Amino acid sequence: MSAIRVGITPIEERDLAAVGRFLNQNLNARISPEAWVRSLVHPWCESRPNFGFQAHDGDRLVGVFCAIYSDQTIDGRRERFCNPHSWCMLDDYRSHSISLALHLLRQRGYHFTMLTPNPKVAEIFLHLGFKKMDDAVVVFPNLPSIKATFGANVVISDPDRIANHLPDPVREVFAAHRDIPWLRFVAFGKDNDICLVVYKRARWKRLPCARIIDISDRAAFHRHVHLMQHHLLFRRGLVLSRVERRFLLRDPRIARFERRKQAKLLSSSTLKDAQIRDLYSELVALDL
Repeated sequence: MSAIRVGITPIEERDLAAVGRFLNQNLNARISPEAWVRSLVHPWCESRPNFGFQAHDGDRLVGVFCAIYSDQTIDGRRERFCNPHSWCMLDDYRSHSISLALHLLRQRGYHFTMLTPNPKVAEIFLHLGFKKMDDAVVVFPNLPSIKATFGANVVISDPDRIANHLPDPVREVFAAHRDIPWLRFVAFGKDNDICLVVYKRARWKRLPCARIIDISDRAAFHRHVHLMQHHLLFRRGLVLSRVERRFLLRDPRIARFERRKQAKLLSSSTLKDAQIRDLYSELVALDL
């Protein structure tokens, strides 16, 4: 294919329906075109430059590389993120894949995360300067707790009540994600020492499990984790919790350790693994 015949342009709002159909037909038919589009339009940043980039041969859409943009508060600072995902080129145009990716990655002022790359994609982006994030995962039992049954404990899973117990920065995170139907939330702690955990129901070796996606306060989590465990076990029927080790201050007393099978990649000159969230990404925008 001649390079002259392939044009690369930003994905704009008017292009989203076509992009959704393209991804449904060429990347993952289990995700509807409408779901692809919904995953890209969450209002997670003050202004987005695009929804990613697309490649055309004349009027024919031949490739896309989507992007989710977000403004996140990290250690009191406002940081801008770009989360590229769903890189898909038709076979006859694979030679233009890197050019499509570079259009996205050459945008300045962003931290870049890739959280669901397949092994071949991960290898390419490691050569482009990304690094692998810590892949250690902790699985621990949700044990009953006598301490959870008395005292002035806060354990709330009703989304309509959670916000009233959260500090402002955490309330903002919760508001940005509360309407995503496959996410679950539990806020727990005492008085003003509250942790919000975001999780998905999953299974681990056939056992019902909470796959923890985000922990708002690592220190509060460890002080009050027994409240979460008791709640998940007795109110949600989840006998285990599974979380990436980079989210924790220290390991649980009883735990099993394993490695995440899929790489997660980061390109940032200032941020470390523990500062990167799985929120504001395709991991929550799509039901993955």
